[in-house]
Amino acid sequence: MQVGVLFEIVYKEGNCRRGYWWTSNTVAVKMAMKKERLIRLGFYDLAEAYQSVHASY
Repeated sequence: MQVGVLFEIVYKEGNCRRGYWWTSNTVAVKMAMKKERLIRLGFYDLAEAYQSVHASY
């Protein structure tokens, strides 16, 4: 909820019983884990890294 996801969405998807793999593809996770936020936290973009290595085609 601190990153801007509504409480109802967080509660509904946080209490599901489907497992981690299914939960990782939910709306709440997609809203909370934007690419820009992950880059700011120190992670890097794998697509950009791949393109920089294989750009010589």
